[in-house]
Amino acid sequence: MKILLSFIRWSFGLFFSLVSIAGFASGDTGMALFILTIGLLLIPPIWKAIRSMGSKPNKDPIQSHNPHSAINGINKSSRRDLKATIENTNPVNHSGKAHRIIVRDVSQTGNTSLGKEKDKGLYGSKENSMVYPAQDDSIIDVTGLDVRIDFSKEPQPKERFQELSHNTAKEGFKGRVPFWSHQYVYQYSELYGASLEQRKFYQYFKESFLAGTYLDLNGNTNYAFILLFDLLDNDYERHRNLAILENHLAALALHYPKTGNYSTSFLITKMKQAGDHLGVERLQRDTYQSSWYDEQWKLGNRYKKKLNLTDAEAATLNNLWSPGNNFCAIEFCMEQVLRLFLAVMKGMEAEYSLEGSSVRAELDAVSDAIARKHFRYRKGSSNYRYSLESTNSELYNNLFKHCENAVREHYGHKRKLSTETPYHALPEVATLYRERIATRLDRILPACTPLISPPDEDTEIELNSRNTSRWKGQFEALTATFKGPDGKQFVEDMKRLGTLNQKNPSLENIFFEASKFIAATDREAALTLYVHYLYYDLQSTTFNHKPLTKTLQKGLFKTEQQLSDFEAIIAALIKEKDLEKAVQSVSSLSAPKRKRIQLDSSLIQEVQKQHSSTVELLNEVLQDEEDPTFQTENLGSGQEEISFERMAPQEKAKESLFLETLALSETQGGLLQLFLNSDFSISSDEVESFARQNGSMRNQLIDSINEICYDHLDDVLIEEDGEAYTIYEANFQQLIKQ
Repeated sequence: MKILLSFIRWSFGLFFSLVSIAGFASGDTGMALFILTIGLLLIPPIWKAIRSMGSKPNKDPIQSHNPHSAINGINKSSRRDLKATIENTNPVNHSGKAHRIIVRDVSQTGNTSLGKEKDKGLYGSKENSMVYPAQDDSIIDVTGLDVRIDFSKEPQPKERFQELSHNTAKEGFKGRVPFWSHQYVYQYSELYGASLEQRKFYQYFKESFLAGTYLDLNGNTNYAFILLFDLLDNDYERHRNLAILENHLAALALHYPKTGNYSTSFLITKMKQAGDHLGVERLQRDTYQSSWYDEQWKLGNRYKKKLNLTDAEAATLNNLWSPGNNFCAIEFCMEQVLRLFLAVMKGMEAEYSLEGSSVRAELDAVSDAIARKHFRYRKGSSNYRYSLESTNSELYNNLFKHCENAVREHYGHKRKLSTETPYHALPEVATLYRERIATRLDRILPACTPLISPPDEDTEIELNSRNTSRWKGQFEALTATFKGPDGKQFVEDMKRLGTLNQKNPSLENIFFEASKFIAATDREAALTLYVHYLYYDLQSTTFNHKPLTKTLQKGLFKTEQQLSDFEAIIAALIKEKDLEKAVQSVSSLSAPKRKRIQLDSSLIQEVQKQHSSTVELLNEVLQDEEDPTFQTENLGSGQEEISFERMAPQEKAKESLFLETLALSETQGGLLQLFLNSDFSISSDEVESFARQNGSMRNQLIDSINEICYDHLDDVLIEEDGEAYTIYEANFQQLIKQ
């Protein structure tokens, strides 16, 4: 068995040694050294040599010169004396050297005492004395008594924590990282304040790191920072090799990025102390190149040239985080917010300077209160200084949010940012913030809003695409200023508004609402806008083809012929999708049409002779007049609305948008369709108008839809929000056929 084990150890040892050679050839020195070490340790002769270096050779257990006589010739009294002598002897070896213990054969003398030593030497005779190592568990068998002398009880200094072997730690922490609450680590000795489990895991973490295995710390970065100081203060002080230290710190920064900046800074310090000036220059050059890109992306540096900023203004903007919302993603809006922010800061700075203060001093005062009363940091401590810096940045960004909200409101962008901070929950901090900052901001900000430039066309298009209901404010402004019966200017205004909403999915609704508004004033303008509505409705994902109501139809079509002609225009538009042609056709639709009658005078004379009595009747027939075939009041008497469904693809007109299991009525489905076309928000007046047109009561219609949909959604579908009704889009999507 021993031969087999030896053969196996030789085989694996040689194999690992050969593999390490390949590692050296590929340049992976660290791993190659590790594999070579394993291979050498497996080779039996080397292993035995290493073991022999750790301890001195032991001789045979101590026995008497004549064991038989020593055991048989000592009486009970002698045995007791020997036992007492041994127990009173202090076996501790403080020098770490071997003790020479003298054992005399007293069987021949008959003396019950141990007597004097025959050998005058200090350690007894060479014959009867034996050398003992500092640690030995042998048993002295002289008189038949079993006495164990322990030489290993030399006092040892207590360790702050237990060492843990790699294998034991690996088994105990496999797939688990002991939680260590985040704290700022400044030196390796802070490990001593950790729990035993955390210290054990750190040993495992460090051994794994040095072996090339990088554990996932699950956010417990304290271990990584402890390792940083361990590599700097302990490992480096032992090997004094900057190349090894640089490799270790590079791996640490790569796999645990939060240590990166600190690793580089400490490494530069070590290089300066060692006189490695070339290494310092190399690291500083690499660090400058990477930090240069970070600096260039700070707001102040990015916009310094574009906005013609001073150094002080750029430094102020560098305190801000780069906002990542949709509004500031529009470059023009971002520039206006920055300009307003700088104007507000300038106004606040002017007021504070009159009181012998500054914006930074006031922010520091609030940050100081937060650090001491919220975080309870000691003033002047490292945590206090870090808190002061981070809180100042938060407060600057809070002021920036107020400015952004002002620009949003100025541009009709209704979605606002929250300006609340966690510190508002602290009464003392909230009062201080309100008295020293908020009151001045509320006074200065409105005075600076006139400086905001109106958005250009590209910005308007982007704003409308991001806020699909923004057009309503502009529409209301145009309708409020509309004067006179001429609708041509109104049509042009609506077309202009449509251009600004070309990316808005609600584009067709603009023309539909405009058509309804102008119908009572200008018939041609109303039909033109309705044609625009149908055209853009055809471009959308769903062809809704909203019908004209009964009220509108009476004012738009006076004869059946006019209705028939308009249906032909719509049919051509649906087929050809030619908007200009349809608009031109609408212009000719309202022109009066007269009959052409060709008369044969000879026949008339003959008839006059034969039927002179019918001349008067014939004269009446020949009079020019408009076709009075149909009266307006008889038009559409059998229908409530004029619909152009027969011009639209029939499968679309019949297809229901909602789930069949809901069994919604036509009126209920129509109201939900109206919500879809209005971005899931309709005013109370619109719902009231729709309900009346369909012979229903508003509240009854809303309640009936909610009752039907509640079983499917387990929630209320239509909710009342002040003067409007809204639908949560996610709930609405559950009602649509997929």
